Amino acid sequence: MADIDKAIKEIEQGNAWDESDEVVQIEVKKPLNKVIPVRLSADKWEEIRKEARDLGVGPTTLARMWILERLRKRVKA
Repeated sequence: MADIDKAIKEIEQGNAWDESDEVVQIEVKKPLNKVIPVRLSADKWEEIRKEARDLGVGPTTLARMWILERLRKRVKA
């Protein structure tokens, strides 16, 4: 806890970062505020989990990517 207390004290004193710290621009995306419940069999869920793991993303992120990809294709058609 001493490290946390020390960090809080430094922030309160205006010493939160060093002059050598780099300023980084970030892109703020629209919040994802809608949820679509989807029922899958256990084996299909495991297939999605495995594919997602291979791609380095979570299964719900992969499902979202697939849905958005399909919507983009429909718009182009």
